[in-house]
Amino acid sequence: MANAVEQKSFLQLRNLTELEGRKKHTFALLSFLVVVVLTLVFYLVPDFYFLEKITNETVFGMLKLYQFNIEEAPLYNEIEYGNSLFIIISNFLSGLDGHGGNTPVIKSISASRQFAIVRACTGMQAGALLMALIIVTPAEASKKIKASLYSLLALVVGNFLRIALVIAMTITIDVSYGSTYNAAWFWAHDVLGKPIGFFGTIFFAIIIERQGVPILNTVSLWIDSFIDLLKFIYSKVASILG
Repeated sequence: MANAVEQKSFLQLRNLTELEGRKKHTFALLSFLVVVVLTLVFYLVPDFYFLEKITNETVFGMLKLYQFNIEEAPLYNEIEYGNSLFIIISNFLSGLDGHGGNTPVIKSISASRQFAIVRACTGMQAGALLMALIIVTPAEASKKIKASLYSLLALVVGNFLRIALVIAMTITIDVSYGSTYNAAWFWAHDVLGKPIGFFGTIFFAIIIERQGVPILNTVSLWIDSFIDLLKFIYSKVASILG
């Protein structure tokens, strides 16, 4: 029985990587569109206030453990101002939740700064993308469920550590080195935090791959199909000009 399951998984993997011609391009296009739609739905539609609150409380406890001078502050309203379609949709969805777009805040007394734990701080951008990739990638349902659970657990725990580190670094740079808040936030969040998030996403992808869901093959198929598209356009342009 085990051998039959392994053979089925191998055939699913081989069939994905050996797609050629129209089948390859059709799968690449449809799977890419589905991933885009699902990522937006998974990230924008759910109310992640519970996760914002858990993140806030966990990070607050971690910073307190290392004796940072912090306290809880009044809720911050994450409703944004602007006329872009993304902001309008985001504000509309935030208005549908049960807390009116308000989100928890950690205040640094020593640095006189506040850190709001908004939706973007939950790590669910990467989570939504990974879940969408798991769904479109051919694999057994049991392996997809395991991959989803393991990667989400690792993502949430890793995000706690990332947020705590970014806030701790911002406060330290601000207080110890007399840096402005913008400079401190730049070094802690952009220079340090974003690479951590990038390599973290690679780590989560490896976890998913280890559960037998080859999401990297799906991404490779997208890249390969895009290269085919560029070659096709180049050949058409060359034939017209030449």
